[in-house]
Amino acid sequence: MARKTPSTRFIVCGGPTNSVSPPGYGERIVNEFRATPNIEYLGQVPPLKAQQVIADAAVLLCTSDVEGFPNTFVQAWSSGTPVVSLKIDPDRNIQRLGLGAVSRTVERAVADITALIDSSDRRDSIGSRARSFIVENHSAATVVRLFEDALSAVS
Repeated sequence: MARKTPSTRFIVCGGPTNSVSPPGYGERIVNEFRATPNIEYLGQVPPLKAQQVIADAAVLLCTSDVEGFPNTFVQAWSSGTPVVSLKIDPDRNIQRLGLGAVSRTVERAVADITALIDSSDRRDSIGSRARSFIVENHSAATVVRLFEDALSAVS
C-alpha cells in the first residue's frame, strides 16, 4: 500500500515475531519497510509512544488477516482516529457504526486511506462517532457497570 501511495507517510510500530511466521519472514518485512521511502519504521515502542503515534495519525491501518478485537482499534477510536482495515471488523462495528472502512482489498484500502486523508471533515465525523463508541462501550464507568451487573446476576 505504501508503494501505491508514495505521497502518503506511513509509520509502523512493532517488531517481528516468529510465532506464526516462517523463520526470517519478519526480518524480510522489516527490511522492506526500511527500503520504502514513505515508511518510517519505529520498531518496538513503549505503549505511550504507540498511543501518541495512533492519536497523531490521520488513519490507523490494520492489515491483519485474522484477529479478535484489536487493542489498537480501541486506542485509535479513543483518540478519534478512523480505522481502515483490510479484513478485521469486530462485531461489524466499523461498517455498522461508520468508524472507518473495511476495505477487503489492497486497492480499495488505498482508495479508502486516500479519501480519508483528503477529507478532514469526514475524519472529524468518524472521530466523533468513534469517541462516543468508546465512551458508551469501553469507558471505566461502563466497564464497572457491566461488572456490577454480572456480579448481581450471579448472586
